[in-house]
Formats: sequence, C-alpha cells, structure tokens
Amino acid sequence: MERRKQKKLTNKAALICAALLALFIAGLVLSLTKPPMEQIIDEIRNQIPEEQRERAGDKYQETTYNYLVLHVARGRDVRPNYKFPPQTYIGIAGRVMPANEGVLKILADTLFWLPSLLSGAWVTVSLTILSVLVGLFLSVFLALGKISKIWPIKKICSAYIFFFRGTPLLMQLFFIYFGLPYISPTLAISNKFMAAFIAFTLNVGAYCAEIIRAAIQSIDKGQMEASKALGLSYGMAMRLVIIPQSFGRLIPPVANEFIMVLKDVSLVSIIGVIDLTHQTRTFASTSATALVFIPAMIIYLIITAFFTSIFNRMEKRFSIYA
Repeated sequence: MERRKQKKLTNKAALICAALLALFIAGLVLSLTKPPMEQIIDEIRNQIPEEQRERAGDKYQETTYNYLVLHVARGRDVRPNYKFPPQTYIGIAGRVMPANEGVLKILADTLFWLPSLLSGAWVTVSLTILSVLVGLFLSVFLALGKISKIWPIKKICSAYIFFFRGTPLLMQLFFIYFGLPYISPTLAISNKFMAAFIAFTLNVGAYCAEIIRAAIQSIDKGQMEASKALGLSYGMAMRLVIIPQSFGRLIPPVANEFIMVLKDVSLVSIIGVIDLTHQTRTFASTSATALVFIPAMIIYLIITAFFTSIFNRMEKRFSIYA
C-alpha cells in the first residue's frame, strides 16, 4: 500500500514537472519570437493619419505594455468631443494583429487593465494582512479581558466587542474618516489608507476576540486546574498551556474572518482608497464596459484560493496538537 501511494505521488510530481517544463519552453519560444514594439507602433500610425494625430496634439496618446510573451499597444484621441477610433494591436509569435473587435479586443483590454488591477490588488492584500495581524494582536487582550474576573476590564472589553460587532463596518469606516474631524480637527486622518486600516483593525479585533474567547473556553477546565496544581500562575497557565492548545481550533474561524475581510476591503473604494475594486469601477466607467469585472473577480478568486490553501496547510499542521 505504501509503495502504491509513493508511486502515485511520484507520477503526480513527474506530471507537474513536465507541465511546468512545457509551459517554460512555450513561453521562451513566444518571448523570442514576439515582434518589436516599434513595428506595432508603425502599424498604429499607418492606420491613424498624421494630420489627425497633429490635430489632437497632446491629446493623442500611445499606450504600450510589454509582457513576457507579447506586446500590446494602442493609439487614441482622448478628447471628449472629437475622437477618431482607437487602434489597438497585439504582437505575438512573429505576427502583429489588429485587436479592435471581437475576442482580441477583449484580450487587449484585459492586458491594458491588468497592471492597474494588480496594483489595486496589492493594496487590497496589504490592507487585509495588516488589519488582520494587528486586529489579532488586539483581540487577544480583548478576549482575555472579557473572560477576566476583574469587573471593570470585563465590562469595557465586552462593550467594545458589542459595539464593533453590532454596528456596520461601513458606518465605522465613514465615522473614522468623515466623522472624527467634526468632533475635533486634530482627530482628522488625512491618509485614506491609514483611516481604512484603523477601521478594519478595530473591527477585526472585535470579531477575533469572540473567536479566541470561544477557543479558550472550549479547552477542558481540568487543564487550568492541573496547571495550577503544578504551581503555574494564571498568566503562565494561559500562555504555556491553554492558548497553545487552542491554536488548532482558532485557525478555521480566523481563516474565515480573513477571507471575509479580504472581500470587505472593497468598501474602502468609497472613501477613495485605490484598491482593486476602485480600479475596477474606474475602468468600468471610463471604458463604458462591464467586462472589466471579469478579470477583477478572477484576481479576487486567485487571492482567495492562495490564502485558503495556506490556512488549510496550517490547520493540518496544528491539528496534530489539537
């Protein structure tokens, strides 16, 4: 049985290596045979008369992108009232092809959107990771405070958790960015990313506090009694015995919270943070097409799948000790 399982793993690894090698060779061939960008620009200028380009002046733009296996370029008049049809070309495998309609136009548009979408995705991922990490750190103290026997600390932590879990995240975001300056100008947060970070961190702290509290209280009470019998203080028992045992139970709900925050970060586009959703809405309005939502959703799916796989590995790793 072990040999059969080992053989299957070996065959699977060999197939993956063969597929990666084939992709590498195909990419190398395409990268070596793609036409030079100057040839594509010449094709565009042949389609747009020189007098039209001169009439447009600085409103005539030529946008180019150099990808690993192809080039894409577009010439257009960006004036609102007078526009000649944009000319788009893709250079791949030694050929220069017009991409002004059909499937090639969709492909060219996607290639033009992609750099900005990826830039917005980086903002989305950065804000999510920072908010969850700092929020988790905050949630540990909130959870311990809520289960504390010290009455004022317990009530303050419980009120905090109740408030941030009981009010919409969008309202919290609006209050921190738009509301605080009305209370006092010194409280104004001019950096939009920082305002979003604070709002999401405070919100994540409240939700993860309940997750951590439930995980800690799910550990058998005998563990605490045994720790005290060994001479450990309450703090040492929590740090060395109770909390480490709760890790395996924490990962699934924390992973779910992370994915929820990743998608909720799209709300920050409302206050002008240039994340993935903001970039998508911008392209949708400027190009008057809804097709930009397709690559944006695919990027969201890829990011979600990547982090889900990481959390699944962590869950398997820590489940050994759960």
